[in-house]
Amino acid sequence: MLRGAALFNGIDSRIEVADHPRLRLGARVFSVAVWIYADAVTGDVVGDIISNFNPEIRRGFSLGVVTNIGMTTTTQSYYRNVHFGIDNGNIDSAWTDCGRPGNAVHIPALATINDHLYAGTFEPEADGTGHLYRYDGKERWIDCGAAPDRSNAVGSVTQFNGEIYCCTGRYNPNGSQLGDAQNTRPGGRVYKVDEKSNWMYCGHPGADDAIPEDQPTNGYETGKADDATSLTVYHGDLFATSHHRRGAFRYDGEEGWQNIGPDNRLISFVIHEDRLYTLVNGGPIYRYNGDNDWTYCGTPERATQIYSAVTYAGDLYVGTWPDGALFRYGGGEQWERVGKAGYEQEIMGMVLYNAKVYCGSLPMANAWRLDRDGLTFIANADNTPTAYLRRLWSLAVYRGRLFGGTLPSGHIMSLSAGEMATCDRALAPGWRHIVATRRADVLELHVDGNMVARSRAFQRADYDLTTDSPLSIGYGVGHAFRGAMRDLRIYNTALGEAGARQFAQAK
Repeated sequence: MLRGAALFNGIDSRIEVADHPRLRLGARVFSVAVWIYADAVTGDVVGDIISNFNPEIRRGFSLGVVTNIGMTTTTQSYYRNVHFGIDNGNIDSAWTDCGRPGNAVHIPALATINDHLYAGTFEPEADGTGHLYRYDGKERWIDCGAAPDRSNAVGSVTQFNGEIYCCTGRYNPNGSQLGDAQNTRPGGRVYKVDEKSNWMYCGHPGADDAIPEDQPTNGYETGKADDATSLTVYHGDLFATSHHRRGAFRYDGEEGWQNIGPDNRLISFVIHEDRLYTLVNGGPIYRYNGDNDWTYCGTPERATQIYSAVTYAGDLYVGTWPDGALFRYGGGEQWERVGKAGYEQEIMGMVLYNAKVYCGSLPMANAWRLDRDGLTFIANADNTPTAYLRRLWSLAVYRGRLFGGTLPSGHIMSLSAGEMATCDRALAPGWRHIVATRRADVLELHVDGNMVARSRAFQRADYDLTTDSPLSIGYGVGHAFRGAMRDLRIYNTALGEAGARQFAQAK
């Protein structure tokens, strides 16, 4: 199958087709059909397949396989999901309230896994325990169980080898001026959760490491690592950080975790151009070289905490505290300031959603979008009047909408920008056939001949996609494509399920 395919390296491989009247789609029906290949080990971030999108006016379409990494403590809010979107500057600027899971006041984790949206919670009462919940539509949430160690937070949720993994923590709400935690049981453990909500213990990253004398305890007397965060899959391995331990931890299977450095307290991970980076408490950023080797990549100006990162149009961006500023990586140790979120002090989670970057903030819990002139205010997600500090902490894309988890209301909100059809499960490795179709009033996605997603209905006249931007293959709105691609076709008609199945069978 590789014979006759184009290989893309995920960095600078690209094909660009100049603007032509026949490529100006307008409001017409069209379909894109393509074979792509992504490796099972190095295909963590597959990237953009094809796009014709003008970011300055938010007009056009994009199709890609998207992994969102660098999300506050959640880190990996979706993994290898196929996203197909169109936009013409349309946005529903009002959030829709999707409910409050349990007694949550904080949603540290949102993750789209196996066609479901999951949330991890912090619950503040003396008998409160962090839970995992699954979204059931409207304002309903199904309880998938409490942290077995009875700690107060489920701080990260991700998928690894197709299964759900969670890690627990002892969140200190004093940092958000919500008073002391009533439940101070240590967390720091990792669990696998099956479809019947059984929790299986998978070890305690950092539990056997000695505590340095200068190690901050976050207000608690700690006898061992009590807060595990930032579960991330990279090159077939599962990685974690432990907020009260120095170093990254690699899962060795069963209950084993190996500390692989660096000698810093880590907040989160991000994958950029197939390399693993870590965001360090204090502001530095490091790149992983394998074994225990890390390279210092600089510290954005005035940054003392960096919770979030995203790759957009091939560049790595990070959000900072205390300036609420966004920086773009320039290589080596160089970071360029590109925007600020109004009067906000911190950029929390960031996510690539329908060809644009969206982020949350502190202390007002606002949503922002990265545009040419900087960050544009979108909407407030939590206006709890009795709280001094409010956070839009976690973000995920599910069923074509952007979801956000808040503090201190504990509600999960959603909004839409343009229209999207999203396949909310990991794309299997190997050769896969994808068909993306824009009909008059709906978007459709087929993978290997099967319908996997359909957008909500829209008005055809609202989505004139005409743009003079070039047609981009293998790069564009997010990560450059890493893998192989063949038999890419664009049709001025809708390929239905029969047509998609016929192409998928024609290997």
